Amino acid sequence: MAGAGNGPGPVVVNVKEERALSIACDALRRGGVVALPTDTIYGLCCLVDNTEGINRIYGIKGRECSKPLAICVSSVQEISKCVELTPSCCAALPQLLPGGVTVVLPRKPHLNPALNPSYKTVGVRVPDHAFILQLCASLGAPIALTSANKSNGANSTVIEGFRDIWEGIDVVVDGGELTCNVGSTVVEIYHKDFKIIRKGRDYEKTLEVLQSLHGLVLRQ
Repeated sequence: MAGAGNGPGPVVVNVKEERALSIACDALRRGGVVALPTDTIYGLCCLVDNTEGINRIYGIKGRECSKPLAICVSSVQEISKCVELTPSCCAALPQLLPGGVTVVLPRKPHLNPALNPSYKTVGVRVPDHAFILQLCASLGAPIALTSANKSNGANSTVIEGFRDIWEGIDVVVDGGELTCNVGSTVVEIYHKDFKIIRKGRDYEKTLEVLQSLHGLVLRQ
């Protein structure tokens, strides 16, 4: 499907164009892979229920299948449809999200078993970026999300930064140069404590919310 309607490469559309949302939605609904801006770095996404799309993302990136993908939803309220929430999570999530944080929690049984099959947990994002939130809301479904680069490669803050993988992508949404060059903070939250898996963009904010405001203990 890559490059449908635009030769061998992807369809490239500016995020400010009215048609950007419908083009991205259509591509995802047809089983495609879309590159798009987030509140951190550029990402690659497909629908969570699209097993072929998930496999394509791993192939595009040259990523080991043992490395998990995150999922992205349109609002904090949508998170409970994908993962199991503890009382401490319910209180803390609205203070962490939307934002540059991926929260790792036990996955719901109905999630596509092809998504991170070796994991009983999944990372959930609600980025502080209007386009990706509108995209998830329009789709009415979560998307699988990871960074737009070769596995272990440099993060991309402009679309030219991942041009080496364009051939495998169906749509590239150009959001201009992003101001952040690090990924999200990844945190796994338990009943009374939490573990930082990756420091990322909102590390200090995450510590303040979970430790200072909610009294959770940081696992070393």
